[in-house]
Amino acid sequence: MRTKKYLSKIAILAFPFVLAGCSSTSVQPQPAKEENKPAIEERKELQAEKDEYHKSVGSLTVSKDTFESDKAEILRTIESLKTIMSDFDYQSWLLYVDNESKIYWSKTANLKKAQGKLPIKGLQLRTLQDYFKYVFVPSRAGRNITTIRYESENYVKAVQVTSLDSSETEEKYTVYYYFNKIDGHWQLHLPEIDS
Repeated sequence: MRTKKYLSKIAILAFPFVLAGCSSTSVQPQPAKEENKPAIEERKELQAEKDEYHKSVGSLTVSKDTFESDKAEILRTIESLKTIMSDFDYQSWLLYVDNESKIYWSKTANLKKAQGKLPIKGLQLRTLQDYFKYVFVPSRAGRNITTIRYESENYVKAVQVTSLDSSETEEKYTVYYYFNKIDGHWQLHLPEIDS
C-alpha cells in the first residue's frame, strides 16, 4: 500500500511535467513564398511592352528606343490632330500632311474616285478641303489610337487594337492614320485610293 501512496505522490508531482511535455505548441505553417504582387504586375507590364515592341516592328531593324520615340511623337501628333479636327481647322491640318498626299488628293479624278466609295451618296468632293471635312474628320472622330505598326523604317500605321482574344492567334486592329518619316519628322500620309 505504501508503494501505491508513493506512486500516487510521484504521479501528482510529475503530472504537470507530463502535461507540459505532451502539450503541443502551435506552429503556424509558413505560407508558400508569394512574390510581391506589384513585382508580378511590373513583370507582366514589361512583358506586354516587349510583346508590343515586337508586334510593332516585326522583322524590321528598329531599336526599342527608336520605337518608343517614334510612337511618342506620332501619338502627340495625333493628339494635336484631334484638336485640329474638332475645330475643323483645315489650314493647320495641311501643316501635318505630306506633299505627296496634298498633290494626289488635290486632283479632281482622285476625289471623284473617293466620292464614289462614300457611304453617303450625293456628297460632292471637289477639293482637298472637302476631303478633310467630309472624309478625314468623320472617319477618325472619337477613335482611341493606342499604338503604331511599322511597314518600313520610314512608314508607319497608327492603329486602334480592336481585339486580342486568347483563342485568336493574331490581334485585330483598325488603321486610322499613316505616317511617313520625312527629314527626320513624321508627317501624315493619306494613302491613294484603290481603283
